[in-house]
Order: sequence, then structure tokens, then C-alpha cells
Amino acid sequence: MKRAAFNIAILTVLAMIGGLIVLVFIMPSMNWSATRTPGPMEGILASYVTSHWISRNADQQRNPFRPTPENLKAGQGDYDEHCSGCHGLTGSGENRLEADFLPPVPKLTGDTQKWSDGELYFIIANGICMTGMPGFGKKHDPKEIWGMILWVRHLALLSPDEKAALESRMRMTTEEHEEMMQKSHPEPEEIRRPRSPKPGAETEHH
Repeated sequence: MKRAAFNIAILTVLAMIGGLIVLVFIMPSMNWSATRTPGPMEGILASYVTSHWISRNADQQRNPFRPTPENLKAGQGDYDEHCSGCHGLTGSGENRLEADFLPPVPKLTGDTQKWSDGELYFIIANGICMTGMPGFGKKHDPKEIWGMILWVRHLALLSPDEKAALESRMRMTTEEHEEMMQKSHPEPEEIRRPRSPKPGAETEHH
């Protein structure tokens, strides 16, 4: 019995030493840039951990609000304000920040639609650590979050006219952003050089 306890203690100490070596020497030398492409194993592990965390902790509640025109309009307004910067007005995942995310910003009209209403609420309310997804639950009313979920569901059902209108807004927003940046960061004016005297011009003597 004592021998077994001693072996367990030795293995525990070795595991702690190994963990410290990984933490201090190996992990800081890894590439943590958000511009890189994650490896297949990294993507599989991250997806497994986050999906199981969400499914185990989220309520299976259905959205208590119906997709009426009024609720969809309110949900769209909150989505445009809080979500479209990263997910795009159409939910395409093309962020308006012109930035790289790791993991990439998900396309809301794709696999995201497979999450239940309760799981989507859990994701929006709590966020997901180290993904760029913030949590809105502490500073926003549940009705706002449910409204955003209504709009996320509607994004997968956009009519051609609705999608065209949103894409037009995206182009206008991009143009307005570029114009604003040009105004706030104007091109430097050319430095004016003193004119050289014309050939043959007489110099005044005092």
C-alpha cells in the first residue's frame, strides 16, 4: 500500500514538472498569432471542448418570442449594433473590421443554425473565451438576446430582395468607412521648397 502511494506521489511530481516545462519553455515558443491557419488537430480539439461545454451547460429552452415583424425588426437592430461588425450584416462571417480572427468568425447561416435556441442564447449571453466572442448576458436584457436569435434564424431564410438590400448596405458601410479613414488620415501635403532664382536675375545688394 505504501509502495503504491509512493509511486503515485512520484508520478504526480513528474507530471507537475512536465507541465511546468511545457508552460514555461514550449508554449511561449508556439505561434499564437491570430493570422495563422490552425492545424487539423487543434481545430478538432477546440471544437470538441467548446461544443460539449455548450451542450452540457445550456438550457434547452425554446425562444419565447415569435418572429413577428416587430420582433424581427428589433432583433435586427440589436444584431446590426452588436454582431454585424464581426459576423457581417448577412451573417456571412465576413467581418467589417478587415481583421483576422482565430478561430475564424463563424458563418451564421451555416452550421450555427444547428444549435438549439437555448444553446445560441448560452453562447451569446456568456461568450466563448479566447475566440473573440464576447458575452452580452450581464449588460443586456434577455429579450434583446432572444431578439438577436430571431434575426440569426431569419438570416438563413433571407429572400433575394432582403439579401440584396443588406449587401448594398454592406458596400455603403465599407465606402463610408474608407471615406472616414481618408478624412481622419489625410495624405501628407508636399513640402513646399523655396523657389530658386531665375537664371540671369540680379541679386539685390544692401
